[in-house]
Amino acid sequence: MTVPMTVPSSRLVSVRRHDGARDAWHVASLAPPPALSGLVDGYADYRERTSFTTRRELPHAQAVLIVNLAEPIGIVGGDGRQITVRAGEGFVAGAHLAPALSRSGGTQAGMHVFLPLSSLRRLLGCPLTDLVDRVAPLDAVLGSAALQLGQALAEAPDGAGRMAVLDDALTRRFAALPGLPLAQMHALALLRHRPDLDIADIAREIGWSAKHLAARVKDALGVGPRTYRRLMRFEALTRRLGGAPMEGASGGWAGVAIDAGYCDQSHMIREFREFAGLTPGQYLARSLPDGGGLVESGPGDGTVAG
Repeated sequence: MTVPMTVPSSRLVSVRRHDGARDAWHVASLAPPPALSGLVDGYADYRERTSFTTRRELPHAQAVLIVNLAEPIGIVGGDGRQITVRAGEGFVAGAHLAPALSRSGGTQAGMHVFLPLSSLRRLLGCPLTDLVDRVAPLDAVLGSAALQLGQALAEAPDGAGRMAVLDDALTRRFAALPGLPLAQMHALALLRHRPDLDIADIAREIGWSAKHLAARVKDALGVGPRTYRRLMRFEALTRRLGGAPMEGASGGWAGVAIDAGYCDQSHMIREFREFAGLTPGQYLARSLPDGGGLVESGPGDGTVAG
C-alpha cells in the first residue's frame, strides 16, 4: 500500500509500512506542534486494508481521540457497549481496565491523536471517572466542533493538510479552555515521570493527604494513582514485547517481568491476563507484524452496521 507523505520532515517521526498479499497498512507518526507540547503526544495518519475484521485494543495509560476517514468502524469499549463511527465522525476513549475491540469491513483510514488522559480531561471539561472502560462519540462531547473537524479532515488534500487541520483545531480548543490547577498538574507529572517516588511521597511533597491525592488523580485520569501506575507498567511491557523478539530477551520471561517492574513472572502473567484477557504468549501469537496491532477475528466476524 503506497500513500504519499507530504508532511515536513521536522514533524515526521516515523513511518510504519506493511505490504503483504492479504494485509497492508501505512502509519505516519507525527510530532505535535510546539504550541501543543505537553498537551498532545503526537498524531498518527493511517491507511490500511486487511483480511481480518477485528482487533483487540489493550488497556494503556493514554487517552484516545480518533477521527474516521473511511468506511464505518465499530468500537466496543471495555464495558461491552459498541458505537458505530462513520466517515467524518470521531470518538474518544478514557482509561480502560479491560480490552476494547475495533471492527471494520477490512478497510480503514483516519487520524489518531495521542494525548495524556489529563489533556482529555481538559478538552471535555468534566471528570474522567464516567469515561473509564467507555468510548464516546466525539460529537457527544464536543458538539458541532467535532463535525466541523471531521469535515475539514475529510476535505484536506493530503497528509500535510490533515496535520494542519488538527494543529489548528486543537490549538484553538486548548487555548479557549482553562488549564487544570497547578498543584493537580504537578501531582500528575510526578506520578507519570517519577516512578521512584512512592505515592505517599507525592502526597507529602504537594501537602495533600493520600485521600485527597487519590481524588484529584481520579478527577483528571478516571482512575486512582495505583491503578494508573499499573497501566503505565502494563503499557511499557506491551511496548517491550512488540519491540524485540523474545528469543533475545536476557533471562527469558522472568527477566522481562523483572525489567518491566513486576515482582516475578507469575505477577506479570496475572496482571497481563487481567488487562489483556490473554497470556503474554497468546499476545505474541496474535500480534501482527510491523506494528499492526493484535488480531481478534477474521472475515465474517464482528460485522459493522453501516
